[in-house]
Amino acid sequence: MPALHDNDRVLIIDRKLFKDDNTRIFVGVVEEYDEGMIRVRGVPFHLSPYEISGAERHGEERVRVLSLNAGDLIYLLPRELDVAKVQLRRSPKSLMLTDGAAMSLDLSEWLLRS
Repeated sequence: MPALHDNDRVLIIDRKLFKDDNTRIFVGVVEEYDEGMIRVRGVPFHLSPYEISGAERHGEERVRVLSLNAGDLIYLLPRELDVAKVQLRRSPKSLMLTDGAAMSLDLSEWLLRS
């Protein structure tokens, strides 16, 4: 039984390749799943360690294809989540992913790695 299905909402936190890399986050909808590869349509965010508040989207909607074996961290989000409304809210001590209504996910642990 596959862990992911078409139309699942996911939060992907990219594995850092270098110590000083920004933390890259991608929120999207799984368009297709096939033997360990997924195609996801969504929006990217970048967290800079030099900013203490705010987290703007980094570009427009895009499609990513990634391997589940790549070492990226993947969170499953509620299926009813509207990805277009998702935003990151950042303060010096907290990082929250929210849709501004029902869904809120605390990602503060990633501030220490930013």
